Amino acid sequence: MKRNHHLKDLVENIRKTEEMILLHKTNSSLPIIVNQYEAIKAKQVSELIDGLAMPPYQTIESISVIKHLLNKFYPDIPEGLVKQKELKELEDTI
Repeated sequence: MKRNHHLKDLVENIRKTEEMILLHKTNSSLPIIVNQYEAIKAKQVSELIDGLAMPPYQTIESISVIKHLLNKFYPDIPEGLVKQKELKELEDTI
């Protein structure tokens, strides 16, 4: 239960980070500030995915939640985004 609570807290933190991103985008803040919040969000989402990919959640159900998570917080990921060599090789393999 403690772990599930931590994962729920992560979701809430991601939502708050998204609010900050939107606030700074609409207030024409410096791009570096938006980029910093985007990096924080990516780290938070990665931590949440890591938590869902570990036992006892390591199931097809957790993969479904991960898919939902990505669709919710990254609905407009463009094709051709991957540039890092190792990730590109993995993407090409998939």
